[in-house]
Amino acid sequence: MDCSRLFRAAVIGVILAAPAIAQDTAVCVCTPQHTHIPSEFERRSAVNISFVQTRPTGAFQKNIGLGYGANLAYLFRVDQAGWFSLRADGGFAVYGDEHFHAPLSPTIGGRIQVKVNTYNNVIPLSVGPQLQWPSGRVRPYVHAGVGGQYFFTESSVEGEDGDWDFASTTHQSDWTGAWVAGGGVYIPVHEGSAKVAIDLGLHYYNGGRAQYLKPGSIQDLPDAKLLITPMESDTHMLLVRIGVRIGQ
Repeated sequence: MDCSRLFRAAVIGVILAAPAIAQDTAVCVCTPQHTHIPSEFERRSAVNISFVQTRPTGAFQKNIGLGYGANLAYLFRVDQAGWFSLRADGGFAVYGDEHFHAPLSPTIGGRIQVKVNTYNNVIPLSVGPQLQWPSGRVRPYVHAGVGGQYFFTESSVEGEDGDWDFASTTHQSDWTGAWVAGGGVYIPVHEGSAKVAIDLGLHYYNGGRAQYLKPGSIQDLPDAKLLITPMESDTHMLLVRIGVRIGQ
């Protein structure tokens, strides 16, 4: 047989076999992809974050004004479709404040000035069921529950240059129970893996009697003494919310 023909056949065979050999012998250097698979608890959970305005009603309205703050709610979806959830809310609002400047100490005179801040605060809390229309472009909901309101007034001192607070005193605090009812609407804006909806709603807190302070309830007397005049009434109030819901 012609040796040149054998050589050419061998070369062609090697060329044709090379891709297959390379494919079989190639080493894949890959980075494994770890995809997080949400648990059943995560899939049934949602969080609401809202800006809030507190509006006292009845006798409470005669004593204090509007307050502003934030509210955080957690919801756990009980059924698969999302009609029924368990809801827990916690908020914080300031309904009054006072500020003045004073020397840090009479011993050193007026060379070091500080800013004295006094805030009148309320922390509303509630837990209970929520019913929701689970589909559509606008999804109304209602909820009810039990909870309470914690009132406290605190003064703190900060430096004139805007330094952080370095001393504080709580002048008055009180707690009262409440039953709660409310409702609102969710407006979905994103329906992907992380669902997002605008939340517009309100709570009504039918609070019991409590003592609390307002601007002017603390008077500074000579010799660093204070005259504190607390107010007392039922603490019925509306809490208006504008925020977002993330999850479910």
